[in-house]
Amino acid sequence: MARPHLSSGDFFGAASRTVEAGGFRVGLWIADRPPESVVFHAHDDAHFILALDDGYCSLAHDPLTPRGAAFGPGALVWNPPGVEHRDCFTEAGGRFLSISFDPPKSAGRGDPMRLRGALAEGAARRLIGVAGRFAAGDAVAMEGLTLDLAAAVLTPGDLNEDPAPEWLLRAHEVLHDLADQPGLEVATVARIVGVHAVSLARRYRRHFGRSPAAAIRQARADRAAGRLARGVDLAELAALGGYADQSHLTREFGHIYGLTPGRYRALFA
Repeated sequence: MARPHLSSGDFFGAASRTVEAGGFRVGLWIADRPPESVVFHAHDDAHFILALDDGYCSLAHDPLTPRGAAFGPGALVWNPPGVEHRDCFTEAGGRFLSISFDPPKSAGRGDPMRLRGALAEGAARRLIGVAGRFAAGDAVAMEGLTLDLAAAVLTPGDLNEDPAPEWLLRAHEVLHDLADQPGLEVATVARIVGVHAVSLARRYRRHFGRSPAAAIRQARADRAAGRLARGVDLAELAALGGYADQSHLTREFGHIYGLTPGRYRALFA
């Protein structure tokens, strides 16, 4: 009998929250089935799992984790598309974060992996907060974190990356030219310059020292700072700067500059 294939972003469990941005689907789940009812299956897409409880069993392993050992909370697992497995918790009720996406067609399938490293693990943990509070304008922040995760597992060969990124400076210019566009995604910039979004994220961080999503957020905040000094009303400023609303402006400006737009303006009054 054919083993079931789960559709994109779907898992055995009850979804507490699901959000989507830039082709990535992020979910917070409770594994509500006992382990014996989880059958061998495959997923149509690739995904990461961040275990949030003890007892997560997976085909993934690394030199520090014996095969067959259950992972504890905080374990980050990568499952390439099409891998047959029956990942589950040893008891029903385990919580987990999922990040699903369709990798480039050139990417090899590979083996499941336990991922370690500050960038990937930090991005996965921050995605819990982004998904939990997801509000207008948060899409680019979520996209940036998911691209950091994908770059940790997809190699230059998987992405057919040209060793000479002539498109990178153009991407930098496009990103800044379009930063005021509401809802701008890194995936949009990548399509304009003709590369996969993960390639753009990897190369941009390597050459410019930050992710393209962070660059979009910084460009918006920098332009907002200039307009603040000229006395532009905050609601108008949000509309001009590509923010979803005034609340989004305040949240993002504080993230970049460490104080609210109003307090920034008062510094130069």
